[in-house]
Amino acid sequence: MKKVGIVTFKENAQAYEALSQLKQISKSNTLAIKQAALIKKSFDGTKFVVKDQLDYQSEERVFTGGLIGIIVGILGGPLGILCGWIVGDLAGVSTNYIQNKKLNTIFDRIAATIKNDEISLLIYMEEEDVELLNTMVVDKLHGHIERFDYAKVKEDIDEAKKHLH
Repeated sequence: MKKVGIVTFKENAQAYEALSQLKQISKSNTLAIKQAALIKKSFDGTKFVVKDQLDYQSEERVFTGGLIGIIVGILGGPLGILCGWIVGDLAGVSTNYIQNKKLNTIFDRIAATIKNDEISLLIYMEEEDVELLNTMVVDKLHGHIERFDYAKVKEDIDEAKKHLH
């Protein structure tokens, strides 16, 4: 089943370790990594940048954008700010409002999940069983993972693209 996952860690070094481990197990019987990127939310919460990445969809295994690139581009671009996906951080809205805000899209969830100046791991994968990734990033590296169904992510991207035109 195709999924997108966002993994957060207590320390940025753990995110780099997780990406390194993903490179070693890029394909197993229950997990196939298609793309992954370490993304960092800026100190002031206004930008997202890719710090490192891998792409097993292209022949050269060089990050060409794809699904992960689209997500990061929408998150960090003007559309993300205009649609309010990260405006809560920018406008200094009360913490109570941010905590109670209804989070509908993958962009909302990612923006709310990653803390300012934090590096997280964004993964596009085919996953039949959650055990392998849970063992690697949750049990061994003490990370927290949130998974999204690919179909829902695609809907969110398609809806966001409508607002770009």
